[in-house]
Order: sequence, then structure tokens, then C-alpha cells
Amino acid sequence: MPDSELTRTHVLTAEAVRWGIEALASQRLHPTFVMYLYLRRQQRAGKLDQASASSDELLSLIRMPGNPAKPYFFPLIDRGKRHPGELLPSFWRADNIPGSWSPGSIFRLKGGGWMGLSTGGYTLPEDHAERALRELLYGEPISALALGAYFLRNDGFTISGVPAPSDLIAAFRLRFDYPDDAQEEFATLFEIGTPSNIDFEWFAPATSPTSSSS
Repeated sequence: MPDSELTRTHVLTAEAVRWGIEALASQRLHPTFVMYLYLRRQQRAGKLDQASASSDELLSLIRMPGNPAKPYFFPLIDRGKRHPGELLPSFWRADNIPGSWSPGSIFRLKGGGWMGLSTGGYTLPEDHAERALRELLYGEPISALALGAYFLRNDGFTISGVPAPSDLIAAFRLRFDYPDDAQEEFATLFEIGTPSNIDFEWFAPATSPTSSSS
């Protein structure tokens, strides 16, 4: 699992990251699910009142080099046709994302408006997991493996033994604060199945403490 205090032994392969992007792209997903994961983590840390759509913790999840005009890339879309393996131009997002995810902007959304307050600030109701499943995932749990493959693409991992997809799921749970006491909530939103038809390795040996595959 990722740990800044331990030697990083592995990184994700580019093929694993690509698979994660394609898996996410194949499902209808509300783009603000990214914001939901961030806000939930802030809430569990007792820092929801400090949450900001300009937070580097949030934006680093979707920041991607390669498009000077649009610095963010995330394959969570809720409109348009999808074809297997297709990476859409709409995955690239302009630098106005923080404005789109401000409390006032979120409050006006048809889906996920319950995360923002009309008076400013963010909020999460007690039944936020059920609401997120219904309004942000459109009733279909999302792959924790796919989210981990994309959102943890720049992380280093400390893995003993033979690396496996379960290491990536464990790392995802750690990063987004889904410990054992949040298992029911985790099971509401995520599925942990592993594809059986892959022909790539999930992890590669890390060559330096800052190695990344993206």
C-alpha cells in the first residue's frame, strides 16, 4: 500500500492505468463523484469546513500533462455514446473545474446538489452514500479497481510478495478512507471484481521513490 515512510517497491503499469480509464469510460458516471470522494474524506477527518474545490489533494487526482489548454483529465461522463476502448476528447477539462465544483455551483446541480449549501460551504447528509449511488453512479456500483488504477496512477506502493489487484483495492481504500468500519458504505458504492481477460501486469518494480506510470 502507499506509504511515504516506507520504501516504495512498485508502481502501476501504464497498461493498468489505461485499463482503469477505459473501464470508467464504459460506465455512466456523474463527474462530481470525484468531488464526493474528496468531501467524504474531508468529513471523516473533521475538516469538511476546510474543503476547497481548489485543493491540490483534489485536483491532483485529475491533473494530467499533455493538453496545455485543458490541464485536467478524467473519464467520468454522464452524457454521450460510449464505445469500448474509446477515449473521448471530453475527458479533457479546462482549468475552470474549481469554479464548477464550488459550493454554489454544486448546489445548483440536478445530481449531487445536496453536497453544496446555498449560503456557501459544503455538506454531506447522513444518507450520502445512498444518494451518491442513486444520483452520481446512477444505481450501479463502480469498480474500486478502476478508480484505483486511475486515481493512484502517480503513487508508489509498498508491496511484499507477489503484487495482485487486491493490493490496488487496499490502496484505494486507504487513500479515500474506507477502513473496515466503513465496509457497509464501501460495499454500497463499489464493486471489487477483477477482470479475467487481461494480458498485462498491474504493477512494475519502482525505479526511484518518485517513480510513476501514467
